[in-house]
Amino acid sequence: MAYAFFAAQQTIQDCAPTLLFDCAQEIFRLTTEAWLTRALDAAQTLFVSLALLEIVVTGYMVWMGRRTQGNDLISQFAFKIGLLAFVLGLLSTYHYWLPLVAKGFGESAVFIGGSQVTHLSPTHLVNVGLSLFLGVLKAIGIGGDAVTFMAAIPALIILLCFVALAAHLLITMVESYIVVTGGIFFLGFMAFRGTAPLGESYLQYVFYVGIKLFFIILIASVAASIGDDMVALLQGYDHLWLEVIQELFRGDPRGAADAITSRLGFLWSMTAVAILLAGLGLHMPGRIATQLSRNMRIDFKRVLQRL
Repeated sequence: MAYAFFAAQQTIQDCAPTLLFDCAQEIFRLTTEAWLTRALDAAQTLFVSLALLEIVVTGYMVWMGRRTQGNDLISQFAFKIGLLAFVLGLLSTYHYWLPLVAKGFGESAVFIGGSQVTHLSPTHLVNVGLSLFLGVLKAIGIGGDAVTFMAAIPALIILLCFVALAAHLLITMVESYIVVTGGIFFLGFMAFRGTAPLGESYLQYVFYVGIKLFFIILIASVAASIGDDMVALLQGYDHLWLEVIQELFRGDPRGAADAITSRLGFLWSMTAVAILLAGLGLHMPGRIATQLSRNMRIDFKRVLQRL
């Protein structure tokens, strides 16, 4: 716990301004790791308390019904206690298996995405947006004319799209850290039939976050790859005003106008692609994760009621 705290402090001190998003991700990861031991202790305490309540409620309901024979009653209690002890054992080893759910989805996305994903990070997406923004200003030139204004608007939109995609990737990663550390407390509610749905919903949400992380990594990797290609293409559109002046010296005003409109058209095409990528990254992963995880059922409550 102390190590995680000092590691987070060191990360803050050593963070370069150009790596702000990556540093924020690492700080959240180290900070949430420090929660794990305390959250696990609280979950175990809650589980044992609710398990005792479940056994008392079961005994009361059996006594009120008075339909269970002595041997059946003993076997029923033994089976329920054994089941609760097994779940408590799984809870005690939580940090060995459940965090691998969200982490496994992320690593699977990296494996499927291949080389395009290995260098993916929120900072990389921001840098792509900044490269496109600065590339547009370099190609168009900085001035107060209408052409510069018409170019600056789509350039700013492109930058905001990549920043939004980077922020969404960072938020999803941080969400996975918080869910698999502090969220462990809700597993303690599974010991009692009245509160078991809270623990079941938590497990469902863990899978939701893992699936969401899987798809946001894949979409962000595609966006980063396309963004890198657009940066390379934009380099071929440098020196707009030099070409315009050359066309004017040749006595071809139409050629000068075509040079301007072709570059502005290319710029707005890039803007449309950036908006599309940002829309896919912001909305599609959550919708897919909801569809895939909403029908997942554990129904531990029914198991407890039947015993």
